[in-house]
Amino acid sequence: MQMPKEEALFHVEMKTRWAQKHFVALQWELDIWIDSPAYTVSHKDDVEHSIQLWRVVLKVIFEVIPMLLSVFISSLRSALDNLAWGLAHLDTARVFTEREERNISFLIFKDSNSTYTDRRLLFPSTVANEFDKLQPYLRGNAYRDDPLWQLNELWTLDKHRSVPVNSHSLNVRFPMNGWQYFLRNDFDYGFEVHFPLRLAQASQVNLEPTISMEVLFGERMGSFEVSMKRLGEINDFVRNDVIPRFAGFFT
Repeated sequence: MQMPKEEALFHVEMKTRWAQKHFVALQWELDIWIDSPAYTVSHKDDVEHSIQLWRVVLKVIFEVIPMLLSVFISSLRSALDNLAWGLAHLDTARVFTEREERNISFLIFKDSNSTYTDRRLLFPSTVANEFDKLQPYLRGNAYRDDPLWQLNELWTLDKHRSVPVNSHSLNVRFPMNGWQYFLRNDFDYGFEVHFPLRLAQASQVNLEPTISMEVLFGERMGSFEVSMKRLGEINDFVRNDVIPRFAGFFT
């Protein structure tokens, strides 16, 4: 049974509205966690070792943050696959095999290969031509900068590995030139700085650091990561550029 054209597009818009709702909630919860603040700063004079020890430790991230991220990613990406299903079935006279139906998805390819060539044949030629304009492979080696590739990569990580909260990027600055020389005990969720006690006591300023931070999304400890700002750009690109490109095919 063919899905009515207006119903196919309604499902896509419903998914993107759900994604937008969770994106807004994600930003809200992220701001609350960061402002809580998301880290502790402590220090003490260790006379025995003649150091002033400063320790910065990240708190455990609110569970709601990775869960909202997961729902946002899956809703936005599945909206594109819902869109692809409707586009493939625009030709009501065409009958797909079971295998062909399993292969219907929104095309996002980093390589122009035989699989892409085969998959684009699942769509009317005018639709396939529009897919051609959006492919990450058009960027060559810079395909990793493509918003559709980034969304697809986040979705793959979330489905098959773990919720893609990559890391917490701390920007720390102590009010002393060359403070990095005294950095010690760098660990997964924080670090310590050991200033010589005589130097700390002689300092004319409070050595408490200034700290800013952001949460990065991607594979934990991997090379792929995006910021919250970039996540918003991906969301806007899908909702305001990609989907409108194809909406006219349903009129």
